[in-house]
Amino acid sequence: MSDGGHPRTNSGMFDTARDMKFHLELTDKCNAACPMCGRTQQMNRCLPDMEKVRNIDLDLATIRRNFPADLCSRISEIDLCGGLGDPAASRDCFEVCEYFMGFGIRLILSSNAGLRSADWWRRLGELFASNDSLVEFHIDGLSDTNHLYRVNTRFAKIMENAKAYLGTGARAEWHFIPFEHNQHQIAEALALSRDMGFKAFKVIDTIRFGKDEAFAYQMPDGESRALRPADPAVVDRQLGRDPKTAPEDRAESRGDSTKIQCKSVEENRPYIVASGAVSACCWVEGSADEKNMYAQAGRPHVEHNINKRLLSDILMEEPYRTIYAKAWDAKANPVCIRKCSKMRRSRRETF
Repeated sequence: MSDGGHPRTNSGMFDTARDMKFHLELTDKCNAACPMCGRTQQMNRCLPDMEKVRNIDLDLATIRRNFPADLCSRISEIDLCGGLGDPAASRDCFEVCEYFMGFGIRLILSSNAGLRSADWWRRLGELFASNDSLVEFHIDGLSDTNHLYRVNTRFAKIMENAKAYLGTGARAEWHFIPFEHNQHQIAEALALSRDMGFKAFKVIDTIRFGKDEAFAYQMPDGESRALRPADPAVVDRQLGRDPKTAPEDRAESRGDSTKIQCKSVEENRPYIVASGAVSACCWVEGSADEKNMYAQAGRPHVEHNINKRLLSDILMEEPYRTIYAKAWDAKANPVCIRKCSKMRRSRRETF
């Protein structure tokens, strides 16, 4: 372990010779139009931002080529969670899951569950029930509120799909973001999750409000609305929690620590986006930090794409070999400091 708080390996940031995890965005497509999502033009009827969204997938052929049996034998877990897309929207989603699970890899799939048929979700459940894999269902309210954030989704459809999946005995979690408009439904949603067979109910206190107390957006029909943070006192009452023991901040925090404990290094866990681009993690991806790392490496990021070159080669090259680690030691990466030093991330509590 170095003075910067991150372990060193002879092969640099990532080491394909030891146990690995991966974070994959299978697609940038999504049926929903969540106002706070980076793909959404929140003040333009929540339409997708086509400067960011290309409607592309990581297809099965690309996955097979870059994740051969030898590499898959060393992968313990893959998180299928997109920065812009919902994995269930990927054309080859089921086939990719089937491929990885053929090697005994545990999958975590995050979805709003508002698309695909109940039969598809039943088949996915039967597949996931074969090991410890799970689906994180992101459901932020009940029939009269969920669509106010998960714009364009239908609660009845989500429940139909969730029941089909859960009926197989596969594991699932209900993830709930509290807002002012749904805070009164937390207890009811928690009870419903237990009745349905969800293994956990997670409350996610988003930090996407920043310092603002409202997030304005426009619904597809032109109606102007605003998201507002939940009242902590209401959330405490809904959860039956003593306010004295409740967290005061919506974000995880290490205070003023400047030691960067890189999760990607600790878990040997690269990130790959739907375009095929390889990145250190989902927070750094697309940031000025990442551009700076590639500038120091003297190579364009576009070269590090699994549609053009093999993943195993990409991970062994700069900036992953030495440049990131040197930047951490020099405290030169603001995103890394914010996310893996001061831990400015949305806090999650499990019930």
